[in-house]
Amino acid sequence: MTVARASCSVVATVAAVFLVAEAARAAAPIEGEPDETLREVIASLDASYAERLPLDRYALFALDALAAVDRCLGRAGGAGTLTLSCGASSFTVEWPPKKPVDVARVLTNAARLVDPERTLRPARIVAMSRALALATDDPFTAYLSPQTMAKAASQNRGLAAATPGIDLWPRDPQRVREVRLGTDAHKAGIAPGDRILSIDGSDVVDLTFPEVLQAISGMNGTVARLMVQSGRGGEPKQIMMRRSLVPEDDIRWARLEGGQTLYVHVPIFKAGVASEVRQVLGAGSYKGVILDLRHNPGGLLPEGIALLDTFLRDGPMAGVRSGPGRPTDDFAAKRDTFDTTVPLVVIIDGGSASASELCAKVLKETGRATVIGTTSAGKGSVQRQIPTPDGGLLKVTAGFYVGPTGTRLDEGGVRPHRFLAPSQKLTALEGGAPGEDSWVLSALDALHMQERNALFAPGTGLNP
Repeated sequence: MTVARASCSVVATVAAVFLVAEAARAAAPIEGEPDETLREVIASLDASYAERLPLDRYALFALDALAAVDRCLGRAGGAGTLTLSCGASSFTVEWPPKKPVDVARVLTNAARLVDPERTLRPARIVAMSRALALATDDPFTAYLSPQTMAKAASQNRGLAAATPGIDLWPRDPQRVREVRLGTDAHKAGIAPGDRILSIDGSDVVDLTFPEVLQAISGMNGTVARLMVQSGRGGEPKQIMMRRSLVPEDDIRWARLEGGQTLYVHVPIFKAGVASEVRQVLGAGSYKGVILDLRHNPGGLLPEGIALLDTFLRDGPMAGVRSGPGRPTDDFAAKRDTFDTTVPLVVIIDGGSASASELCAKVLKETGRATVIGTTSAGKGSVQRQIPTPDGGLLKVTAGFYVGPTGTRLDEGGVRPHRFLAPSQKLTALEGGAPGEDSWVLSALDALHMQERNALFAPGTGLNP
Protein backbone atom coordinates (compact mmCIF):
# COMPACT_ATOMS: atom_id res chain seq x y z
CA MET A 1 0.00 0.00 0.00
CA THR A 2 2.84 2.37 0.84
CA VAL A 3 4.46 1.58 -2.51
CA ALA A 4 1.20 2.35 -4.34
CA ARG A 5 0.86 5.71 -2.57
CA ALA A 6 4.49 6.57 -3.42
CA SER A 7 3.94 5.63 -7.03
CA CYS A 8 0.83 7.81 -7.27
CA SER A 9 2.76 10.63 -5.66
CA VAL A 10 5.55 10.39 -8.25
CA VAL A 11 3.02 10.35 -11.12
CA ALA A 12 1.26 13.37 -9.69
CA THR A 13 4.56 15.21 -9.32
CA VAL A 14 5.59 14.43 -12.89
CA ALA A 15 2.19 15.53 -14.16
CA ALA A 16 2.42 18.75 -12.20
CA VAL A 17 5.87 19.47 -13.56
CA PHE A 18 4.61 18.77 -17.11
CA LEU A 19 1.62 21.11 -16.65
CA VAL A 20 3.86 23.84 -15.26
CA ALA A 21 6.23 23.43 -18.21
CA GLU A 22 3.35 23.57 -20.68
CA ALA A 23 1.95 26.65 -18.98
CA ALA A 24 5.36 28.30 -19.09
CA ARG A 25 5.72 27.36 -22.74
CA ALA A 26 2.29 28.76 -23.57
CA ALA A 27 3.08 31.97 -21.77
CA ALA A 28 6.57 32.38 -23.25
CA PRO A 29 6.88 35.36 -25.56
CA ILE A 30 6.69 34.64 -29.29
CA GLU A 31 7.27 38.08 -30.75
CA GLY A 32 10.81 38.88 -31.77
CA GLU A 33 12.99 40.24 -34.56
CA PRO A 34 12.59 38.49 -37.93
CA ASP A 35 15.25 35.95 -38.79
CA GLU A 36 17.85 37.57 -41.06
CA THR A 37 17.91 34.73 -43.58
CA LEU A 38 14.12 34.67 -43.95
CA ARG A 39 14.10 38.45 -44.21
CA GLU A 40 16.77 38.41 -46.96
CA VAL A 41 15.16 35.58 -48.94
CA ILE A 42 11.66 37.08 -49.04
CA ALA A 43 12.93 40.62 -49.68
CA SER A 44 15.15 39.41 -52.54
CA LEU A 45 12.35 37.39 -54.12
CA ASP A 46 9.95 40.31 -53.92
CA ALA A 47 12.52 42.73 -55.35
CA SER A 48 14.19 40.53 -57.97
CA TYR A 49 11.81 37.87 -59.27
CA ALA A 50 10.69 38.60 -62.82
CA GLU A 51 7.01 38.59 -61.88
CA ARG A 52 5.39 40.27 -58.90
CA LEU A 53 3.69 37.66 -56.72
CA PRO A 54 1.32 38.22 -53.75
CA LEU A 55 3.17 38.18 -50.45
CA ASP A 56 0.60 35.86 -48.87
CA ARG A 57 1.51 33.22 -51.48
CA TYR A 58 5.10 33.20 -50.24
CA ALA A 59 3.97 33.08 -46.60
CA LEU A 60 1.51 30.20 -47.10
CA PHE A 61 4.06 28.08 -48.99
CA ALA A 62 6.56 28.50 -46.15
CA LEU A 63 3.94 27.82 -43.46
CA ASP A 64 2.95 24.61 -45.26
CA ALA A 65 6.62 23.55 -45.27
CA LEU A 66 6.88 24.26 -41.54
CA ALA A 67 3.68 22.33 -40.84
CA ALA A 68 5.12 19.34 -42.72
CA VAL A 69 8.03 19.32 -40.25
CA ASP A 70 6.08 20.32 -37.12
CA ARG A 71 2.62 18.82 -37.44
CA CYS A 72 1.32 20.63 -34.37
CA LEU A 73 1.18 23.87 -36.39
CA GLY A 74 -2.35 24.88 -37.25
CA ARG A 75 -3.79 27.98 -38.83
CA ALA A 76 -7.18 29.61 -39.07
CA GLY A 77 -8.26 32.68 -41.00
CA GLY A 78 -10.52 35.45 -39.78
CA ALA A 79 -11.64 38.81 -41.07
CA GLY A 80 -8.31 40.35 -42.04
CA THR A 81 -6.38 38.13 -39.62
CA LEU A 82 -4.52 34.84 -39.51
CA THR A 83 -4.13 32.81 -36.31
CA LEU A 84 -1.31 30.29 -35.95
CA SER A 85 -1.40 27.75 -33.13
CA CYS A 86 0.57 24.89 -31.67
CA GLY A 87 -0.93 23.16 -28.66
CA ALA A 88 -2.01 25.76 -26.12
CA SER A 89 0.07 28.52 -27.74
CA SER A 90 -1.07 30.79 -30.55
CA PHE A 91 -0.69 34.25 -32.03
CA THR A 92 -2.72 36.34 -34.46
CA VAL A 93 -1.46 38.69 -37.18
CA GLU A 94 -3.00 41.00 -39.75
CA TRP A 95 -3.59 39.28 -43.06
CA PRO A 96 -2.56 39.45 -45.83
CA PRO A 97 0.97 40.76 -45.16
CA LYS A 98 1.68 44.20 -46.60
CA LYS A 99 5.51 44.17 -46.74
CA PRO A 100 8.20 41.49 -47.14
CA VAL A 101 9.33 42.06 -43.56
CA ASP A 102 5.79 41.15 -42.42
CA VAL A 103 6.19 37.75 -44.08
CA ALA A 104 9.59 37.25 -42.45
CA ARG A 105 8.14 38.18 -39.05
CA VAL A 106 5.19 35.76 -39.38
CA LEU A 107 7.48 32.89 -40.41
CA THR A 108 10.00 33.64 -37.67
CA ASN A 109 7.33 33.68 -35.00
CA ALA A 110 5.77 30.51 -36.39
CA ALA A 111 9.16 28.77 -36.10
CA ARG A 112 9.43 29.94 -32.48
CA LEU A 113 5.85 28.87 -31.80
CA VAL A 114 6.46 25.22 -32.67
CA ASP A 115 9.75 24.97 -30.79
CA PRO A 116 9.61 23.93 -27.10
CA GLU A 117 12.42 26.35 -26.28
CA ARG A 118 11.16 29.13 -28.57
CA THR A 119 14.41 29.01 -30.55
CA LEU A 120 15.02 29.24 -34.30
CA ARG A 121 16.48 25.94 -35.45
CA PRO A 122 18.44 25.99 -38.75
CA ALA A 123 16.52 23.04 -40.23
CA ARG A 124 13.26 25.00 -39.99
CA ILE A 125 14.81 28.11 -41.54
CA VAL A 126 16.16 26.03 -44.43
CA ALA A 127 12.80 24.32 -44.99
CA MET A 128 10.94 27.64 -45.11
CA SER A 129 13.58 29.32 -47.28
CA ARG A 130 13.31 26.49 -49.82
CA ALA A 131 9.53 26.83 -49.78
CA LEU A 132 9.72 30.59 -50.37
CA ALA A 133 11.70 29.94 -53.55
CA LEU A 134 9.30 27.15 -54.59
CA ALA A 135 6.39 29.60 -54.30
CA THR A 136 7.51 31.19 -57.58
CA ASP A 137 6.72 27.94 -59.42
CA ASP A 138 9.92 28.49 -61.40
CA PRO A 139 12.36 25.54 -61.65
CA PHE A 140 15.37 27.85 -61.86
CA THR A 141 14.56 29.87 -58.73
CA ALA A 142 15.90 28.03 -55.71
CA TYR A 143 17.44 28.39 -52.28
CA LEU A 144 20.62 26.36 -51.74
CA SER A 145 21.37 25.56 -48.11
CA PRO A 146 24.65 26.37 -46.31
CA GLN A 147 25.52 22.65 -46.39
CA THR A 148 25.09 22.54 -50.16
CA MET A 149 27.17 25.67 -50.64
CA ALA A 150 29.88 24.42 -48.29
CA LYS A 151 30.21 21.27 -50.41
CA ALA A 152 30.45 23.37 -53.56
CA ALA A 153 33.07 25.64 -51.99
CA SER A 154 35.22 22.65 -51.05
CA GLN A 155 35.55 21.65 -54.69
CA ASN A 156 38.09 23.06 -57.10
CA ARG A 157 36.06 25.63 -59.05
CA GLY A 158 37.72 24.91 -62.38
CA LEU A 159 36.98 21.19 -62.27
CA ALA A 160 33.75 21.00 -60.27
CA ALA A 161 31.41 21.24 -63.27
CA ALA A 162 32.04 17.62 -64.25
CA THR A 163 28.99 15.34 -64.54
CA PRO A 164 28.37 11.69 -65.47
CA GLY A 165 26.97 12.86 -68.83
CA ILE A 166 23.30 13.13 -67.87
CA ASP A 167 20.90 15.97 -68.71
CA LEU A 168 17.76 16.32 -66.58
CA TRP A 169 14.34 17.91 -66.99
CA PRO A 170 14.01 21.22 -65.05
CA ARG A 171 10.37 20.57 -64.12
CA ASP A 172 11.08 16.95 -63.21
CA PRO A 173 14.74 17.01 -62.13
CA GLN A 174 14.92 13.33 -61.22
CA ARG A 175 14.02 12.26 -64.79
CA VAL A 176 16.77 11.78 -67.37
CA ARG A 177 16.31 13.89 -70.47
CA GLU A 178 19.41 13.03 -72.52
CA VAL A 179 22.60 11.02 -72.11
CA ARG A 180 25.85 12.12 -73.74
CA LEU A 181 27.35 9.56 -76.08
CA GLY A 182 30.61 8.02 -74.91
CA THR A 183 30.14 8.83 -71.21
CA ASP A 184 29.95 6.27 -68.39
CA ALA A 185 26.21 6.94 -68.14
CA HIS A 186 25.79 5.94 -71.79
CA LYS A 187 27.99 2.86 -71.37
CA ALA A 188 25.98 1.83 -68.29
CA GLY A 189 22.78 1.84 -70.33
CA ILE A 190 21.07 4.82 -68.72
CA ALA A 191 18.41 6.10 -71.11
CA PRO A 192 16.00 9.04 -71.40
CA GLY A 193 13.03 8.48 -69.10
CA ASP A 194 15.03 6.74 -66.35
CA ARG A 195 14.74 8.26 -62.87
CA ILE A 196 17.52 9.09 -60.42
CA LEU A 197 16.51 8.18 -56.87
CA SER A 198 19.72 8.95 -54.98
CA ILE A 199 23.19 10.36 -55.57
CA ASP A 200 26.13 9.21 -53.45
CA GLY A 201 23.71 7.71 -50.92
CA SER A 202 21.57 10.84 -50.50
CA ASP A 203 17.91 10.81 -51.53
CA VAL A 204 17.16 13.37 -54.27
CA VAL A 205 13.46 12.68 -54.81
CA ASP A 206 12.34 15.98 -53.24
CA LEU A 207 15.21 18.18 -54.43
CA THR A 208 14.83 21.09 -56.82
CA PHE A 209 16.54 21.26 -60.21
CA PRO A 210 19.49 23.39 -59.01
CA GLU A 211 19.92 21.14 -55.96
CA VAL A 212 20.06 17.98 -58.10
CA LEU A 213 22.54 19.62 -60.47
CA GLN A 214 24.72 20.54 -57.49
CA ALA A 215 24.52 16.98 -56.15
CA ILE A 216 25.34 15.27 -59.44
CA SER A 217 28.26 17.59 -60.29
CA GLY A 218 31.70 17.21 -58.82
CA MET A 219 35.41 17.10 -59.40
CA ASN A 220 36.52 15.90 -62.81
CA GLY A 221 37.36 12.18 -62.59
CA THR A 222 35.46 11.49 -59.36
CA VAL A 223 32.95 8.65 -59.24
CA ALA A 224 29.23 9.27 -58.68
CA ARG A 225 27.13 6.52 -57.11
CA LEU A 226 23.60 6.74 -58.52
CA MET A 227 20.52 4.71 -57.68
CA VAL A 228 18.55 4.57 -60.94
CA GLN A 229 15.02 3.38 -61.68
CA SER A 230 14.63 2.34 -65.30
CA GLY A 231 11.84 4.02 -67.21
CA ARG A 232 11.07 0.59 -68.67
CA GLY A 233 10.35 -0.91 -65.24
CA GLY A 234 12.23 -3.32 -63.02
CA GLU A 235 14.05 -2.93 -59.72
CA PRO A 236 16.22 0.14 -59.04
CA LYS A 237 19.91 -0.52 -59.50
CA GLN A 238 23.05 1.19 -58.27
CA ILE A 239 25.44 2.39 -60.96
CA MET A 240 28.94 3.79 -60.51
CA MET A 241 29.83 6.47 -63.07
CA ARG A 242 32.87 8.67 -63.52
CA ARG A 243 32.27 12.40 -63.82
CA SER A 244 33.83 14.08 -66.84
CA LEU A 245 34.08 17.62 -68.14
CA VAL A 246 32.62 18.70 -71.46
CA PRO A 247 35.30 20.88 -73.07
CA GLU A 248 33.88 24.38 -73.22
CA ASP A 249 36.82 26.75 -73.37
CA ASP A 250 37.31 27.42 -77.06
CA ILE A 251 35.27 27.27 -80.21
CA ARG A 252 35.98 24.39 -82.57
CA TRP A 253 35.77 24.84 -86.31
CA ALA A 254 36.43 22.92 -89.50
CA ARG A 255 36.15 23.36 -93.26
CA LEU A 256 33.87 20.83 -94.91
CA GLU A 257 33.08 19.91 -98.53
CA GLY A 258 36.39 21.04 -99.91
CA GLY A 259 36.40 24.20 -97.83
CA GLN A 260 33.04 25.49 -99.12
CA THR A 261 31.22 25.04 -95.80
CA LEU A 262 32.29 26.29 -92.37
CA TYR A 263 31.41 24.20 -89.32
CA VAL A 264 31.80 26.01 -85.98
CA HIS A 265 30.88 24.71 -82.53
CA VAL A 266 30.30 27.34 -79.83
CA PRO A 267 30.40 25.44 -76.48
CA ILE A 268 29.61 28.41 -74.22
CA PHE A 269 29.12 32.16 -74.53
CA LYS A 270 32.22 33.34 -72.71
CA ALA A 271 33.91 36.71 -73.28
CA GLY A 272 35.24 37.10 -76.82
CA VAL A 273 33.37 34.19 -78.42
CA ALA A 274 31.48 36.33 -80.96
CA SER A 275 34.73 37.98 -82.02
CA GLU A 276 36.38 34.56 -82.48
CA VAL A 277 33.54 33.40 -84.73
CA ARG A 278 33.85 36.58 -86.79
CA GLN A 279 37.57 36.05 -87.20
CA VAL A 280 37.01 32.51 -88.49
CA LEU A 281 34.30 33.69 -90.87
CA GLY A 282 36.48 36.52 -92.14
CA ALA A 283 39.44 34.22 -92.78
CA GLY A 284 37.78 32.47 -95.71
CA SER A 285 34.98 32.50 -98.25
CA TYR A 286 32.11 30.06 -97.62
CA LYS A 287 28.90 29.03 -99.35
CA GLY A 288 27.30 28.00 -96.06
CA VAL A 289 27.78 27.95 -92.29
CA ILE A 290 26.82 25.32 -89.70
CA LEU A 291 26.53 26.80 -86.19
CA ASP A 292 26.62 23.99 -83.61
CA LEU A 293 25.06 25.01 -80.27
CA ARG A 294 24.65 21.52 -78.83
CA HIS A 295 25.27 21.35 -75.09
CA ASN A 296 25.86 25.09 -74.95
CA PRO A 297 24.47 26.04 -71.49
CA GLY A 298 24.41 29.77 -72.26
CA GLY A 299 26.77 32.15 -70.52
CA LEU A 300 27.19 35.86 -71.29
CA LEU A 301 24.08 37.25 -72.98
CA PRO A 302 25.99 40.14 -74.68
CA GLU A 303 28.12 37.54 -76.49
CA GLY A 304 25.01 35.78 -77.74
CA ILE A 305 23.60 39.10 -78.96
CA ALA A 306 26.89 39.92 -80.70
CA LEU A 307 26.84 36.54 -82.44
CA LEU A 308 23.28 37.18 -83.65
CA ASP A 309 24.37 40.56 -84.99
CA THR A 310 26.96 38.74 -87.11
CA PHE A 311 24.21 36.92 -89.02
CA LEU A 312 21.48 39.61 -89.05
CA ARG A 313 21.69 42.95 -90.82
CA ASP A 314 18.99 45.04 -89.14
CA GLY A 315 15.71 44.91 -87.23
CA PRO A 316 14.73 43.70 -83.75
CA MET A 317 16.48 40.59 -82.48
CA ALA A 318 15.65 39.89 -78.85
CA GLY A 319 14.95 41.34 -75.44
CA VAL A 320 14.76 40.66 -71.71
CA ARG A 321 11.44 41.20 -69.94
CA SER A 322 10.60 41.28 -66.25
CA GLY A 323 7.57 42.35 -64.24
CA PRO A 324 5.76 45.71 -64.31
CA GLY A 325 8.04 48.53 -63.23
CA ARG A 326 11.13 46.35 -63.63
CA PRO A 327 14.01 47.06 -66.05
CA THR A 328 13.75 45.71 -69.63
CA ASP A 329 16.25 45.45 -72.48
CA ASP A 330 15.82 45.38 -76.26
CA PHE A 331 18.46 44.41 -78.81
CA ALA A 332 18.43 45.25 -82.50
CA ALA A 333 20.81 44.24 -85.28
CA LYS A 334 23.08 46.98 -86.56
CA ARG A 335 24.41 47.19 -90.10
CA ASP A 336 28.19 47.19 -90.16
CA THR A 337 31.03 46.07 -92.38
CA PHE A 338 30.64 42.46 -91.30
CA ASP A 339 27.17 41.09 -92.11
CA THR A 340 27.29 37.58 -93.49
CA THR A 341 24.31 36.51 -95.57
CA VAL A 342 25.41 32.98 -96.52
CA PRO A 343 22.97 30.12 -95.84
CA LEU A 344 22.99 29.12 -92.18
CA VAL A 345 21.98 25.96 -90.29
CA VAL A 346 21.87 25.82 -86.47
CA ILE A 347 22.13 22.56 -84.51
CA ILE A 348 20.57 22.37 -81.02
CA ASP A 349 19.78 19.65 -78.47
CA GLY A 350 18.42 19.26 -74.95
CA GLY A 351 21.65 20.68 -73.56
CA SER A 352 21.24 23.97 -75.46
CA ALA A 353 20.06 26.43 -72.83
CA SER A 354 19.58 30.10 -72.02
CA ALA A 355 21.51 32.39 -74.41
CA SER A 356 22.12 29.58 -76.91
CA GLU A 357 18.38 28.88 -77.04
CA LEU A 358 17.73 32.57 -77.59
CA CYS A 359 20.12 32.57 -80.55
CA ALA A 360 18.32 29.57 -82.08
CA LYS A 361 14.91 31.15 -81.46
CA VAL A 362 15.88 34.47 -83.07
CA LEU A 363 17.53 32.89 -86.11
CA LYS A 364 14.51 30.63 -86.56
CA GLU A 365 11.84 33.33 -86.13
CA THR A 366 13.57 35.77 -88.46
CA GLY A 367 13.87 33.04 -91.09
CA ARG A 368 17.63 33.50 -91.14
CA ALA A 369 18.49 29.87 -90.39
CA THR A 370 17.21 26.33 -90.55
CA VAL A 371 17.27 24.81 -87.07
CA ILE A 372 17.76 21.05 -86.69
CA GLY A 373 18.29 18.61 -83.81
CA THR A 374 16.05 18.16 -80.76
CA THR A 375 14.06 20.56 -78.58
CA SER A 376 16.25 22.81 -76.47
CA ALA A 377 16.35 22.87 -72.65
CA GLY A 378 13.64 25.49 -72.10
CA LYS A 379 15.68 27.78 -69.86
CA GLY A 380 14.64 31.11 -71.34
CA SER A 381 15.51 33.19 -68.33
CA VAL A 382 18.18 35.20 -66.52
CA GLN A 383 19.12 34.44 -62.89
CA ARG A 384 20.60 36.55 -60.10
CA GLN A 385 22.65 34.90 -57.35
CA ILE A 386 22.17 36.39 -53.89
CA PRO A 387 24.19 35.18 -50.87
CA THR A 388 22.09 34.75 -47.72
CA PRO A 389 23.20 35.54 -44.15
CA ASP A 390 23.33 31.85 -43.17
CA GLY A 391 25.91 31.00 -45.84
CA GLY A 392 23.36 29.73 -48.34
CA LEU A 393 22.60 31.07 -51.80
CA LEU A 394 19.38 32.27 -53.41
CA LYS A 395 19.08 31.91 -57.18
CA VAL A 396 16.33 34.16 -58.52
CA THR A 397 14.98 34.33 -62.06
CA ALA A 398 15.12 38.07 -62.70
CA GLY A 399 13.96 38.19 -66.33
CA PHE A 400 12.72 36.22 -69.32
CA TYR A 401 14.03 36.20 -72.87
CA VAL A 402 11.80 37.24 -75.78
CA GLY A 403 12.42 36.87 -79.49
CA PRO A 404 12.05 39.41 -82.32
CA THR A 405 8.25 39.20 -82.26
CA GLY A 406 8.09 39.69 -78.48
CA THR A 407 7.14 36.10 -77.71
CA ARG A 408 8.74 34.57 -74.65
CA LEU A 409 11.25 31.73 -74.79
CA ASP A 410 9.18 29.46 -72.58
CA GLU A 411 9.81 26.18 -70.79
CA GLY A 412 8.80 24.25 -73.89
CA GLY A 413 12.15 25.18 -75.43
CA VAL A 414 12.92 25.85 -79.08
CA ARG A 415 11.56 23.24 -81.47
CA PRO A 416 13.75 22.60 -84.51
CA HIS A 417 12.49 22.67 -88.07
CA ARG A 418 13.71 19.09 -88.40
CA PHE A 419 14.09 16.56 -85.57
CA LEU A 420 17.09 14.21 -85.63
CA ALA A 421 17.51 10.75 -84.13
CA PRO A 422 20.28 10.18 -81.55
CA SER A 423 23.68 9.61 -83.12
CA GLN A 424 25.04 6.08 -82.97
CA LYS A 425 28.66 7.25 -83.28
CA LEU A 426 30.83 9.76 -81.46
CA THR A 427 29.72 13.26 -82.34
CA ALA A 428 31.97 16.23 -82.96
CA LEU A 429 31.31 17.22 -79.34
CA GLU A 430 32.74 13.95 -78.03
CA GLY A 431 35.86 14.09 -80.16
CA GLY A 432 34.54 12.64 -83.40
CA ALA A 433 35.34 14.19 -86.76
CA PRO A 434 32.70 16.79 -87.76
CA GLY A 435 32.52 15.27 -91.26
CA GLU A 436 31.51 11.91 -89.75
CA ASP A 437 28.96 13.31 -87.28
CA SER A 438 25.47 12.28 -88.46
CA TRP A 439 23.95 15.55 -87.21
CA VAL A 440 26.56 17.62 -89.05
CA LEU A 441 25.85 15.58 -92.20
CA SER A 442 22.14 16.38 -91.74
CA ALA A 443 23.09 20.05 -91.44
CA LEU A 444 24.95 19.80 -94.77
CA ASP A 445 21.78 18.36 -96.35
CA ALA A 446 19.79 21.28 -94.92
CA LEU A 447 22.30 23.74 -96.40
CA HIS A 448 21.98 22.11 -99.82
CA MET A 449 18.20 22.39 -99.51
CA GLN A 450 18.54 26.12 -98.80
CA GLU A 451 20.74 26.49 -101.89
CA ARG A 452 18.19 24.69 -104.09
CA ASN A 453 15.36 26.84 -102.70
CA ALA A 454 17.37 29.98 -103.42
CA LEU A 455 17.79 28.95 -107.07
CA PHE A 456 14.07 28.49 -107.65
CA ALA A 457 11.73 31.14 -106.32
CA PRO A 458 8.01 30.20 -106.57
CA GLY A 459 6.49 31.44 -109.82
CA THR A 460 9.68 32.97 -111.19
CA GLY A 461 11.73 30.01 -112.34
CA LEU A 462 15.49 30.12 -112.14
CA ASN A 463 16.90 33.13 -110.26
CA PRO A 464 19.65 35.05 -112.07
